[in-house]
Amino acid sequence: MTQAADALPPGLVIADDEPAVLSLIGQVFRDDFPVLCAQSGAEALAHLEKNEVGVVIADQRMPGMTGTELLARVAERWPDVVRITLTAYADVDTMLEAINAGRVDEFVTKPWDNRDLAMIGRRAMETYRLRAANRRLFRENARLVTELRVANQQLEGENRRLRREAGDRYKLGDIVGQSAAMHEVFRLIDKAAQSTANVLLTGETGTGKELAAAAIHYNGPRRGAKFVAVNCGAMPESLLESELFGHVKGAFTGAVRDRRGLFEEAHGGTILLDEVGEMVPSMQVKVLRIVEDGKVRPVGATRDVQVDVRLIAATNRDLRAEVERGTFRRDLFYRVNVFPIALPPLRERADDLRLLATHLLAKCSAQARKSVPGFTPAALHCLEHYAWPGNVRELRNEVERAVALAEPGEMIDIAHLSAGVAGDQTIADTAADGTGRLGDRLERIEQLLVLNELRRHASNRTHTAAALGITVRALQKKLARWGLRETPE
Repeated sequence: MTQAADALPPGLVIADDEPAVLSLIGQVFRDDFPVLCAQSGAEALAHLEKNEVGVVIADQRMPGMTGTELLARVAERWPDVVRITLTAYADVDTMLEAINAGRVDEFVTKPWDNRDLAMIGRRAMETYRLRAANRRLFRENARLVTELRVANQQLEGENRRLRREAGDRYKLGDIVGQSAAMHEVFRLIDKAAQSTANVLLTGETGTGKELAAAAIHYNGPRRGAKFVAVNCGAMPESLLESELFGHVKGAFTGAVRDRRGLFEEAHGGTILLDEVGEMVPSMQVKVLRIVEDGKVRPVGATRDVQVDVRLIAATNRDLRAEVERGTFRRDLFYRVNVFPIALPPLRERADDLRLLATHLLAKCSAQARKSVPGFTPAALHCLEHYAWPGNVRELRNEVERAVALAEPGEMIDIAHLSAGVAGDQTIADTAADGTGRLGDRLERIEQLLVLNELRRHASNRTHTAAALGITVRALQKKLARWGLRETPE
């Protein structure tokens, strides 16, 4: 259709083999809509092919194609068009059947009243407009839903890609790192998460063994079930046995009711036995039975309980050495050491210090509901040169303490750091260290002394210089040489 035709309102087709009827009905609607006359069903269909038509009024008795046959074809091809037939009283039953079948919307009996016919036609055209609008809305909604689904799929794919390329590379759960050592840890955690093998996490205290265990659980197929962690070195044997395996009422003094153990609580999920190397041999035997056949016997019970639990063990001990000494069962060691993952100490992942400190600062600031924008260069210098014997746990405690001391909006400076991290103990350690050239060791001690005095004087360079017996200009030169020019007053 041409642009001019597109601008026309929908028309009304009248199909009747009698020219007089066509003229009469055309007169009724000529002031309301464009009227298209047809003397046969075929001619009426041709009009619909070429024009937008909202209503078809067809005489039932036409040669070649009856009104209901015409309207049935209209209903199939143009379902929004309102279909009206003109019929005699004798054909009413046929019309009712056609209406019930959905081929005809309405019928008008002959002879008709022109005012009634005009009202029916106007109402029919309004129905068409509503149908057409609804269909357009339906198509638009379907298009938008499809576009939204595609966009969501693309966004989900992009998020997965970004998580793999950035988040998964530098962070897994709350484990953060970008060093080569942590890349290997992330790789092993991902592999362990997709397997069902027992995992042994080794590493010094504070290296994040429980976080690694949680990451394995929550990134694996058991993530919908419980993750239960228990510290085997934090309670005596009798209490640990009841905690792990549960007990029945009356099993011992104070057992006033049945109690499920943690192995039962973790059924379908994962249990972490932290500090598993602290278990006494008698407890190791009971854990071995669970690992081998999945059966738990509560304290005081006479029957076993079957459990389905994935075991992750963690220790800061050298279990191989413990096995050789006879303090850890060899058979249990082989059972838990199926998939070993060693977590490196913080001193071996110096590349991660700034990333970790920034991550922990964001978490601690959010928990304290305090805006702490970052670290001064002097504070970062102290953090990067401290040995962190307590590893990430000690770093978190240090950052949490600094956030508590800082004012809202204030940067973390050396004045907010503990004496050990800021340099007091480190000076002594450096002086006692028997390695390195004298000049390098003296330079390091000088840095620590200056930074420590800055901390003592709340980063005031004038007071610090006076305490050191040097000029402020000399202090500024030293700080600039060490890359700490931005240290605030």
